[in-house]
Amino acid sequence: MSSSKAGNTSSTLSELSSQLAAAVETAGNFVVAIHARRRIPSSGILWRPGVIVSASHTVRRDEDISVTLPSGESAAATIAGRDAATDLIALHVTGAESHAAAKADAEAVRVGSLALAVGRPGRNVTASFGIISAVSDSWRSWQGGGARVDRVLRLDLAIYDGFSGGPLVDASGAVLGLDNSALARGMPMALPATAVDRVLDELLERGHVRRPFIGVAVQPVVLPASLVRQHQLAHDTALLILSVADASPAESAGIIVGDALLQANGQPLRRPTDLLDELSSAAHGSSLTLTFLRGGAVSSVSITPADRGARA
Repeated sequence: MSSSKAGNTSSTLSELSSQLAAAVETAGNFVVAIHARRRIPSSGILWRPGVIVSASHTVRRDEDISVTLPSGESAAATIAGRDAATDLIALHVTGAESHAAAKADAEAVRVGSLALAVGRPGRNVTASFGIISAVSDSWRSWQGGGARVDRVLRLDLAIYDGFSGGPLVDASGAVLGLDNSALARGMPMALPATAVDRVLDELLERGHVRRPFIGVAVQPVVLPASLVRQHQLAHDTALLILSVADASPAESAGIIVGDALLQANGQPLRRPTDLLDELSSAAHGSSLTLTFLRGGAVSSVSITPADRGARA
């Protein structure tokens, strides 16, 4: 390699290094340390004036929560709400009403984009560097009753202990999402900023995210060919009711163990996720028409889902 090319390469790397260091400095202005568990603190983001967002699993208590602000000052925080499906928590904090993170344009979230995970697992900020390795739409959470999350980002970088709840930022220090090591049971992931905003709006309004449910446990079954022919069913699979929760919408509607759910609002139910999808798409307060088999006969019932979050 000629000396001129080597010099250009060195200059480019030096510029990139300086830009990344500046991005971490910028992010440090809105990253806090949350003291709500044993060992090291967890990270949080000053998302809006006076509002912190973080990973819910890292905030182990509901009271006596303090945070270390970017200035090094300590402030008291109170919980505004939690959401199990997205593992997101919102906190009100005093002393940070004038601070808020800068958000990156949603179009900046692209596979292969360089990204930095920034945390404050103590007094000082720390960082790791990598790329966005995948963007997954309609991702199914293993928490919160298997609720569907519109979008998550898979990361090729390290989310060190204490980083969950901190920001994923671009090369300018603007926030792309919120880092979390628990969403996919250890795989580095992030909730995009747009998803955080949607969840946060509900947490600030009612303290939880509305998660419609009817209170049943189900299992896919293959129906006998004779029943399929007899009732001219469009498919030979159904969801067998294994249990019905006490005082649940399903119990109130007369659903019993042994019923086989065929359809919800005319949509076939072949997998448990089909029922979850129909529930999540139901407007607040609206009813759902379930078609089911009982004793060899087809019946239907109208049922109004309840809010799982309100019962938590």
